[in-house]
Amino acid sequence: NHAGQVEFPFSCFLVDSGGQKVLIDTGLGPANMSGVTGGALLGELAAGGVKPEDVDVVFLTHLHVDHCGNVAHDDDGDEMKAVFPNATYRWTAGEDEFWQDPDPRAATPGFDWKKMMAAVSGRLEIADDGEVIAPGVNVIATPGHTPGHASIILSSQGKRAFILGDAISCPVQLEEAEWSGMGDMDRDLARRSQEAALQEIESDGALMTAGHFPGLTLGRVLQGEGKRYWEAV
Repeated sequence: NHAGQVEFPFSCFLVDSGGQKVLIDTGLGPANMSGVTGGALLGELAAGGVKPEDVDVVFLTHLHVDHCGNVAHDDDGDEMKAVFPNATYRWTAGEDEFWQDPDPRAATPGFDWKKMMAAVSGRLEIADDGEVIAPGVNVIATPGHTPGHASIILSSQGKRAFILGDAISCPVQLEEAEWSGMGDMDRDLARRSQEAALQEIESDGALMTAGHFPGLTLGRVLQGEGKRYWEAV
């Protein structure tokens, strides 16, 4: 924000759609990252009456550890096991290819992405841009933060809501369109994806949020003094 502070939650979203439970991102998991402690997701799901085996689809906007940390755990200190044992796991081909690349940007200290991938490889289905992965749950490509980053559009009763992962890191980027997220791998592409998504959101007044927006709530994109801003609903 303009006070130089960032409220930075690690959000996941559970959607009940047509009898299917779709989990969008899985958070940091039990790992600690720069003093931030994860591990709240499973307790939050349980509080809502949802067990890990109830989840049908896990969609990952991208494969940074703070979004995929609860895909698989190595509780016994050896082989990783899928946290959501009955789920199909979905992410894009571009994301899958990048994280198998030796590019050093694909490395996260203390996190073995390949072990995690192996734990769910038999349940992985690559997601395509525009694909409907459950009733009313559509994939939209939003690359730039990572090469294969994708977001979700939820549709119900003629209304839409966008869950943008890290396509936008914090609300102030709506006001300051040239600002970039610290983790954006291709900042120019990320800004183009952000602008395209915001124009689509504005076209019908859709709701939106993103993985690190404050308040764990949806909001609207509004205009004031010649700039966009986000307001929670």
